[in-house]
This record gives sequence, C-alpha cells and structure tokens, in this order.
Amino acid sequence: MCNCMKELEQKFIEKLGFEEANAPVELLSGRAYLSFAVREAGKNKTKQMPMLLSKCPICGQEYEKKETPGAATPRESR
Repeated sequence: MCNCMKELEQKFIEKLGFEEANAPVELLSGRAYLSFAVREAGKNKTKQMPMLLSKCPICGQEYEKKETPGAATPRESR
C-alpha cells in the first residue's frame, strides 16, 4: 500500500505551517474516502454518506483487498 496520504499530511505540517493535518482515511482499512452530502426524497435533513475508494486518489495504486468475515458482497445483477 502506498504512503501518499501520510506524505501529504506531513507536507501540510512542514510546508504550510499547520499544527495538525488529517487526511480522509478510514481507520480500519487505511483506504481514502469521499464524503457526500445526501438527502432522501421528502426529507429536509441531509446526512453524510462516505464512499471508500478502491485506488489511491494521489498515485492511482489499487488498495490491497482484504476479506472481512461477514462482509456484505455485491448483489448479482438480474
């Protein structure tokens, strides 16, 4: 697995003078994610819907696939 996100965090701290920088990385898998603001039809409240990425958004390297016991599998197309 690449180290791009950690390197970017360090650059934010060293080059831009921030005290702390936290990349959007899911803790268990180490994969980067995007967070979308979504709202269901007929409701006024929005919520955040994270989506784990399959590749590093910086270098494009695929993340290692880990089999998780009890994890949901994609549905077969009909």
